[in-house]
This record gives sequence, structure tokens and C-alpha cells, in this order.
Amino acid sequence: MKDYSDDFNEPYLPARYKEIVRKKKQRRLLKKVAMIAVAVIALAGVYILLSGFFMGSPQTAPSPTPPPTPAATPLQTTAAAVTTTPVPTAIPVTTAVPAIGTTTRPTAGITVTKSETPEPILTAMAGAFKTVTPSTTPRITEQQAQAIALTAFPGLPVGDMTAELATSPDFGQVWKYTLRAGTTTEASGLLDAETGSIATFNRTIHPGARPQNPVLTLGNARQIADSTINSRNNGILSINMSDSRYVPLATPGGNVAGSYRFIYNRIIQDHPCDADGFIVSVDAITGAITEWMQRWQTPDNAFMLAEDPVVPKFDAVYTVQAKAKSIYPSSISGLHILSADIRWKDRHDPATTPRPSTIPLAWKIVFDDETIRTNPKLSPGVGWVDAQTGELVEITYSH
Repeated sequence: MKDYSDDFNEPYLPARYKEIVRKKKQRRLLKKVAMIAVAVIALAGVYILLSGFFMGSPQTAPSPTPPPTPAATPLQTTAAAVTTTPVPTAIPVTTAVPAIGTTTRPTAGITVTKSETPEPILTAMAGAFKTVTPSTTPRITEQQAQAIALTAFPGLPVGDMTAELATSPDFGQVWKYTLRAGTTTEASGLLDAETGSIATFNRTIHPGARPQNPVLTLGNARQIADSTINSRNNGILSINMSDSRYVPLATPGGNVAGSYRFIYNRIIQDHPCDADGFIVSVDAITGAITEWMQRWQTPDNAFMLAEDPVVPKFDAVYTVQAKAKSIYPSSISGLHILSADIRWKDRHDPATTPRPSTIPLAWKIVFDDETIRTNPKLSPGVGWVDAQTGELVEITYSH
């Protein structure tokens, strides 16, 4: 069960950011006043010049030999060009604070309503997303989806390919495809209904007649994974492999040769993304692709300008621990930090497009406790702390 802490009842936009917004509004007002003043001075100068032209015509002098009249130098008024940068008006939205698990109160939604329109560079949460209305009719038809899925990866057994239109929380509108040979599911996954690209792919490994140990080495499998990513994408990708491991295949008679699994993160300004990237698994016997996941949804301009983190690691960990203690006080003694690293908090609803400079760089703190460790159905807790402000952006902690 999840709960929302009182810490999230306050508006997300910090007071110092509100002060920055107020000062910027004052500066814009002063610029407008200055432009008006310059315009008035320029008009006055033009009026004076025109008055001198019409009223200062030479008159006939009474003396037969009038003295020479010196040529008048016209007055020049130079007005400095003043430019103002219009601030884009964000579409009014509400930011939903993520649910927090608890055993005492039911899950309730808390929304933070902004009273001002912040500039995108100030905060990653205020007006951060623009909703994109999906098309009711997908660009890729059912028949096209079946054909693409059937030829996506070579070496698939003969079977019946079906596709069903669905909505994925991670990939949006997709075709959910399944390849069956008789009663056995041989392959399944998701295909983007607009672009036709394979978002996920999973192939069944049958344990029969498989040796106990791998035939391929980790290095061999890594080469296959790298080559697959390159062949399925155009151009140069900025990615980094963050994890590689061998996963044996469990059978009732014991483990047999399984697959190698590789995780690649998209890299932006030398920092990894949390969501965008690839997952590739390679059969340790045949070298076939048994798992594929490709997520590349965030525009380049949505990321903030990366600065040196102000908040040290131990402060971020303490912030998450303090919040976890307020959720489950009795579990704090067994709380264990699994990982703590800085990355882009780029995961978002696929039906939205992040606005420019709204994806923040934050500490991702992953942790568990005795209750989570003894229940395989529970996921570790995750807390996000802004690397510049030290504020707790989000926490997921459920029992």
C-alpha cells in the first residue's frame, strides 16, 4: 500500500526559485519602461528636427549685404536597440507526487498546483511535460506489425504470428505480438504502432538437450550484442554498458546453459540516463538474441545543462533514509543501501513530451530492508534527490 508524506504538501518550486522568477519579472518590467523612455526621446528628437526644418527657413535680410549664415548641423539622436526574450508560457498542468507505500493508510493522490509560470530552466518539475494526443488509427496496420515482428530476428521457428493493439505504460501505443508454434509461445514482444520499430522482444529458450555450461564466452556475446545494436540503429549512438552478467537457465533437474544479459545506458553530457538505452540478451549456446529492449524517447533539448553536483552522496543517502524512516519506522534498522549514483531522471509517460531543460540530474538511491529481502514479490525502494538543491524529488517504498 502507498502513502503520501506531508513533506510533499508544499509546492515543489523552492522559495529561492520563486524569488528568481520575481526578480526576472522585475527586470523584464524595467526593460519595457526603458524601451518606452527611449521611444519617447526618439520622438521628441524627430519633432525638434522637423520643427527646425519648417520654422527655420532663411528670411530676407533688410541689409543689402546680409552676413553669411553658418550651416546648422542637424541633431542626431541615437537610440540603443533593446531586445527582450519572450518567456514561453507553459501549459497549465498539475504535477502528481508519486505514491509512497505504507501499511497504515490507503494510497491517496496529492497534486501540487503552481501559482506562477516558471521558466523551464528553473525546475524540472514545473510545467515539465506537454501531452501528446495519440492517433486513434495507428500508422502501422495489424498485417504490417505481424510481418515486421516475424522478420525482426532471424532463426525463429515456424508458427502463427498474431498482433493485438495495446497501450504500454513505457512505450505508448504498441502492437503486442506473439509467435506460437502449437501451444508453445516461441517469441513475444511490443512493436511501436507509429514507427514500426521493435520496442521489446523475448524468445523462449527450451531446456531440452542443452549442455550445462555455456559455449560462448562473455566477450563473444558482447560482440554479438554490440553488433545487433549497431545494425538496428542508424548513426552514432552515445551509450555505455553499465552491467553484464551470465544468467543460467533453471530447470527441474538443475541449471543448464542460459544467456548473457547486457544493459546499455544512453549518455547525455557524460551522465547516464535512467530509462533510455538498451537491454540485450544473447543465447550462451547459439548466439541468438533472446531478449531485446530499446527505449530512446527523450529529446536532446529536454535535459538540463549538466553542472557539477552540489549535493554530496552522503547527504543524498541521508535524505532518503530520513524519509524511509518516516514511512516505516520499524524497518530503518534493517535498511540497506544497494546503490547510489547520479543519473538523468528521464523516465516519463510516453504520451507526454518533456519541455526543454526539464530533465534533472539527480542522485538515484536504491535500498531494501528485511521485509523486502524476505519477500521476492517486493521491489527495492528507490529515492531520487536533486543533485543541485538536495530536495527529495520522488520516493517509492512499498511493503
